[in-house]
Order: sequence, then C-alpha cells, then structure tokens
Amino acid sequence: MAFWKNPAVLEPTISPRGKRWLVILLVLAASVRLCLLWRYYCISSDGVVYLRAAKDFYTGDIASALASVYPPGYPLLIAAVYPLFGNWELAGQSLSLLFGVLLLLPLYRLFAEIFDENVALLASFLAGISPFLALYSAHVRSESTYILISTLALYLFLTAIERNRPKRFFGGGMLAGYAYLVRPEAIGFLVIIPAIALLRAVRRRQNILRNLVPGLGLLALGFSLFALPYIIYLSSETGRFGAISRKAGITLAINLKESGALEGEDLRRDDFIDSFVFTDYVRRHPFQYLESVATDLMPAVGVFFDALYYSYVPFLLLGLCVALREKPWRKPQALLLGFVLFYVFGFALIYVKRRYSLQAVPACLGWVALGMVYAWNKLRAACTERKAVLVAACVVVIFLAVTLPKTLKSVSREKAYVRETGWYLKERNRAGALKVAVLDERVAFYAAARAVMMTEIKQADLPAQLRQQRANYLAAESRSFQETYPQIAQAPERYGLILEKVFVGTRKDQMLLFKVL
Repeated sequence: MAFWKNPAVLEPTISPRGKRWLVILLVLAASVRLCLLWRYYCISSDGVVYLRAAKDFYTGDIASALASVYPPGYPLLIAAVYPLFGNWELAGQSLSLLFGVLLLLPLYRLFAEIFDENVALLASFLAGISPFLALYSAHVRSESTYILISTLALYLFLTAIERNRPKRFFGGGMLAGYAYLVRPEAIGFLVIIPAIALLRAVRRRQNILRNLVPGLGLLALGFSLFALPYIIYLSSETGRFGAISRKAGITLAINLKESGALEGEDLRRDDFIDSFVFTDYVRRHPFQYLESVATDLMPAVGVFFDALYYSYVPFLLLGLCVALREKPWRKPQALLLGFVLFYVFGFALIYVKRRYSLQAVPACLGWVALGMVYAWNKLRAACTERKAVLVAACVVVIFLAVTLPKTLKSVSREKAYVRETGWYLKERNRAGALKVAVLDERVAFYAAARAVMMTEIKQADLPAQLRQQRANYLAAESRSFQETYPQIAQAPERYGLILEKVFVGTRKDQMLLFKVL
C-alpha cells in the first residue's frame, strides 16, 4: 500500500478537521516549551556569545558583531526583538520558543504533500513532544531558528521540483541563504537540491535545459542575496577566498583533539584551536583526515538515533522499510532521503555531535509517523477492533512514558549554581563597574559584570593579571580551578584570594567565589 499521493495531481489543502487538530498540536507544543522555559536554570556558553553579538548589533557596533565566531543571522533577530522584552536572555529564548512552535506548520504541509493528512498530523504531534526539538526551543541557541527556516525552504524546494514551479526555487533559495546566516551548514542546500532536482528530472524524462536550469539559477540567485555578502566579508577578513565559516576549523580542531588525531606540534600551541584552518589541515594531512572521517561514519548513525530519541527509532525503522519497498528515490521522498543522509553523515567531515544531527530529525518524523500508521493498520487487520485498540493504547502509554520525562526534563539544572553565583555578584554590582575573573563567562553574564577571562592567563601570571586588570572577584568551578591553577588552588590566600562563598550544584560540583585583594 502506498501512503503518499502524486503531488503533480493535487495540491493538498488543510481540511477543517486538519485545522482543528493542527491548532491543538500548536497549543501542545507551546505548552511543552513554556514548561521548559519555566524549568530553565542556566544559559549555555554559546548563548552568551550569541547575545554579545546581538548587543553589538543593537548598539550599532557592526564590526564587533560580525567578528563573532558565529554567523550574524540569529543575533540579528535577537537584536530586533530585544525592545519587546528588555531582557537579552528572554529575547533569545522567546525567539527559539516561537520558532520551535511554528515548526509544526511547514512540517505539516511537507508531510501532507508527500504522505497524507493523518501522517502529517501524527508527525506534527511527534515534533511537538520531541525531546531535543523541545530542549533547543528553550535555549538561547540557533538550532530552533535554523530548523524552522530550513524546513520552510525544504517545503518550497519540494513543491518547486514536484510541481514544476521555478519561482519557488527563488523563495527557497532566499530562505536557505538566510539559514546560512544562522548556521553555515545550510550551504548543503546548494548540493542537495540540484542533485535531487536532476534525479527527478531524469526519472520523468524532462528537458533539463528548459525545465531545470532556470529554477536552479533562481535558487542560486535567491541564496546569494543573503549569503554572498557575508561570504565576501569572510573572504576579506580571513584572507581566504570563498571562506564560508569561522567555526568549521575550530569545530574540526576540537574533534581531532578529542580523537587524538592532531600531531604533537599542534597540541603544544596554546592558540591552536582558535588559529586552526580547516583547509590547511586537510591539505597537509589528507590521509589522516580521511581516516578521521571514516571512523566517524558509523558513530554518526548512533548519534542521530540519540538526537531523534530512542522511543522513536523502532517506528522510524519500520517506516523506512515501508518506504523502501516503494523505492522512495523514484518519488517525492527522494528529497527527504537526500536531506537526511546529507545531515546525518555530512558532519562526519567535521564533527559528529547530537546538536548537529538534530537538523535531520524533523525531516525523519514523516517516516516515524508512517511506521506508526502502518503498525496500526497491520494490528487492525490481525485482530478484532477491541483488541487492536487495547494493544495500541498500551503501546501509546509506553511510548509516552518513555518520551515525556525526557522531553520535560529541566533545562541545565546541573548548572543552576553558575547562575546563582552570577546573581549573587549582581547584588554587589549596583554601580555596574564590577570585574570578575572567570573560567566560565556565564558567571559574568548573570552578574552584568565585565569578564576577565582566565583561560588566556597562565598560572604564573594570574596574580599580576588580576591586579593589573583590577578584578574584584574570581569565580571558578573547583575542579577546573584545581586543574588550571593547581598551586594557587592549594593556598589561594597566599595569592590574594579570599574565599567568600561556595555554591554547590546538583552533582556536588562547586563554584568557588573569591574576593580579590
């Protein structure tokens, strides 16, 4: 049985039933995310960097904002909505929350286009309670923003390819171009869309020059409107023609350092991560790099399953089995398949990590829902209606019992003591002139104080640097402090550090707060 229609025949419309259920699902998704916002304890380290760039945009310091290691798309949006909230952290969270809820709309349209209304509604429900989609909707991070924009682009590209609507290539290209300003991996659209469009055109024996080239030209034009100015800026700033990201080299360096693939001379340099250049390493060590990529390919699948979440995985595998019987590469699902494969395995080129694999999760939810619908149809065919309902109810209860505790888990509760330290210092920062030496910049963020970053100060230089920069306090987690400054940690009073307060975390981690004499 085929669970999808031919999009060339009929463009789906939302039925009154579908509209009612979609509104209910939007309310559900919003409720889940508001619950997480209420149970949110600490900003991420990346969030502090995003907000710093947003503040620079807001104050008109464009050069400093663009110098951030992250692209400007997400900070620009935060700066735009900040006046509505008057609080930088809440502005960033509200954007993530709003976009996390709105994600259900393009997902519904995407899956209604490929499958049917029931699968689309079920997939939207799964997106609403997805543990990691919900988690990043409460954080000051770019994932929620990127996933919404890229899903909208994916929908436009699908309809452009399947319905022969070239103008939608332009709209999708513009969205993909702005998505690139949020996360540089959106550059992958320039690989995925032409490849799938060409495949579909060949399958349907279309005239490629007449039917495909104009659309792809519009895609390139739309993408360039947002992306090209930033690429030109990066090329000028880095001195490397065609540079597309400040972060790629840093991310690869972290991956290689963790895997032990970096050579000794690289590790001895204190600034090797910040100055690491992706293309230089690949050029100097091609075989070592290829070995690293090959090693990461299989773990990428496990990391993706983790991002999807394990209660979803059995239904995904079942849905894929159903889809593969119908040869999805010959159908509109080819775009989903290409998109997912690119983002599951593509990050093996740089760094396999759950938050990167999360980008492929929304596109997979149609297959998860398809697996559920298929299982329900098989169950109804195999036994009586009453028994089928009973078995299905048990499966639903188990599924929700496994999923919802993860979805509703408190956000960064283990780091609440970082925020408590910052708030404590903020009470002592009435004049706004406090300087805090930190290993974790989040303490200074919550204290609304100027940060003196100790990560760049050697142990022998620390006392002199604290005096020179007139730091009022020093705040550091006990474990990191002992590892970074072992001699000072043994007798801090000898170096002019007087312990004022200790903040204890849920995992018994401690934040030591010293008064600097």
